[in-house]
Parts: sequence; structure tokens; C-alpha cells
Amino acid sequence: MTSDRNAPIRATVEPVVAAAGLFLEECELKGEGATRTLQVLVDLPDGTDSLSLDRVAAVAQEISDALDRDDPVPGPPYELEVSSPGATRTLETPRHWRRTVGHLVRIRPVVGERYTARLLEAHDDHAVVQRSHQPKKGMPVKLLEPERVVYAEVRGAKSEVEI
Repeated sequence: MTSDRNAPIRATVEPVVAAAGLFLEECELKGEGATRTLQVLVDLPDGTDSLSLDRVAAVAQEISDALDRDDPVPGPPYELEVSSPGATRTLETPRHWRRTVGHLVRIRPVVGERYTARLLEAHDDHAVVQRSHQPKKGMPVKLLEPERVVYAEVRGAKSEVEI
């Protein structure tokens, strides 16, 4: 989300994140007065690798230095919070789906019941998932045929943590 008050901040933060080889997912100043927080969410631009905490910490320092230098945040002091989307990210764009290939996703279609499936492929307008079915307790899990999920027909989707 980019509001007018966040635009100058994003203009300072985005080049720093890009220079670090990362993607700026979100940059938003939240709160009022002495309780303001600048939340910056960064991610890898593509692929299915995880973003390391060391890399997040390094870009956080670079962002902090740029903010100190350019001073795009008017008003009282704020707390800088830099993080990654995490293991249970909401899938809102095709890029989010591509980053989640190989993982379990919880899908809430516009029509029908929620379900969990393995994300096999992600494209610009659809994904391919594979559900599993366990007929009876103790019986082996059966993998169903892969199916196409059109993003426009999804009310919500989120990656799932596997245990």
C-alpha cells in the first residue's frame, strides 16, 4: 500500500532494497505520534528459496542508513521494522504464487469449500495444484489428479506450514 505520505519514504527505501537484490513488498508508516512504526516487508524477487535472516538484517541496516541520510519521514521519531513475508504468507499476486511452488497452500475458492493442496506450478493467471485424499485412517494417502486453479476464482489463499 502506498499513500501520499508513504511515497517519499518508498522512494528512499525501494532503490536500497533493489540494490540488495530484493523485492520491496510493502513500505508503510503506521501509527501516530510517539508510537509510529515504519514497516518494510522485503522478499526475494523470484524462485522458491527462503530469505535468510542475515540478508534481512543486512538490508535493514542499509535501509536505516538511507532513511537517516535522506530523512523522508517527517514528524516525531519512529521505529523501523524490516521483515520478510514469512512461512504463512497470503498469496495475492502471481509472484506470491510462484514463490510458493512446492509448498502446501490453503485455498478458499469463490465457489466451494476451502481445501489444502500442494502447489505444483504458478503462472500469470492460474496455478496447478494437487490435492491428496486419505480414504480411511491408517490407509495410504492417495494423490489426486493435478487441477488448474484460476486466480480470479480464488477468494483467498495462504501458504501453509508443514509439520
